Amino acid sequence: MSELKVKEVSNVPEKSKAEIEQELLQKHEEQFEDSAPKEETTVIAEEEIKTEEPQEEVKSEEKIEEEVVKEDYQIGDKDVLSFIKNRYNKEINSLDDLFEQKESNEELPADVSAYLKFKKETGRGFQDFVNLNKDYDSMDNDQLLAEYWSQSKPHLDAEDVQFELDNRFGYDEDLADDKEKRQINIAKKEELVKAKKYLNNQKEQYSVPLESSSSFVSKDEQSDYEAYKKYVQESNSMQEQNVKRQEYFTKKTNELFSNDFKGFDFKVGEKDMVFNPGNLDKMKSTQSDITNFINAHINEDGFIKDAAAYHKSLAVAMNSESFAKFFYEQGKADAVSDITKESKNVDMPVRKAPESINKGGFSVTALGNDHGSGLKIRSKKNKN
Repeated sequence: MSELKVKEVSNVPEKSKAEIEQELLQKHEEQFEDSAPKEETTVIAEEEIKTEEPQEEVKSEEKIEEEVVKEDYQIGDKDVLSFIKNRYNKEINSLDDLFEQKESNEELPADVSAYLKFKKETGRGFQDFVNLNKDYDSMDNDQLLAEYWSQSKPHLDAEDVQFELDNRFGYDEDLADDKEKRQINIAKKEELVKAKKYLNNQKEQYSVPLESSSSFVSKDEQSDYEAYKKYVQESNSMQEQNVKRQEYFTKKTNELFSNDFKGFDFKVGEKDMVFNPGNLDKMKSTQSDITNFINAHINEDGFIKDAAAYHKSLAVAMNSESFAKFFYEQGKADAVSDITKESKNVDMPVRKAPESINKGGFSVTALGNDHGSGLKIRSKKNKN
């Protein structure tokens, strides 16, 4: 009886969980390839026993193995959804919802699209994008030019921009003549027109409401954005308050310097005195802006020119009644002193002896006031 030989076929390795995850994420298909074939079995056929030739035994061994029968493992929708829930902790009802959610996520909000477009076309960051929400029409001219140059000339830093602006549009009030000043002012106006046009175009092209900006701010920029948003809100509130204060100040100033204005009242002792400053329009124009007082005491670099003059002017402004009283009392003292000197300065000329004039038969003597005002005639007979 010949020996029956059986050969065992090794198991095919199962696919790992990571491989299944990769297939799910990349293909997003309902069907996936089989993950683990079942253990192969080998069907052994009875070998026909032949004892005549030894070579036939080898051939019979080759015929022992038959083809492996494989069974495909089908992954259903529930398996995919269960895997996503366990792996990403995300509840999805069906694969249709999954694909719809993916398509909806690809459609970015308008504010996100605007920022991505701005960053792609300009290469600048989120802070520059938020700056587009500024009100450029109400901005100070120098600040507007600095903002325009900073955006249109990104290779220059803040100090370079300020230097170029001062060099191009600055001039010395004392040295520059009227023609030179006018040329510089005209050039500055033309540059301001360009700046407003450029910045407003940028704002119109990329700007979005600040309220929607936080939806696409990264964590690194979130704190900066919140601080900037708070600054903008406080600045707007402060600007509104400053406008109201300026309007109130202008109203009260116009009421004071009306046609009924006679001058400033001072109370010195028990007397009420009025000081008329003279040119009312010039004084009103000068005093309507407090910076005119400050600029009179600082140089071009912002340093004080004469500390004594500055503090003297400020002291008089803050203590006008005291200074008025001082000068009034000083004037009274000087007047009394002059009167006293005049009263003590008595003219006492030397008294001269009476002079006699003898002409012919009689003599005449000039007498002083102390001899009376009457006419006296002395006879020569009484001489003896």
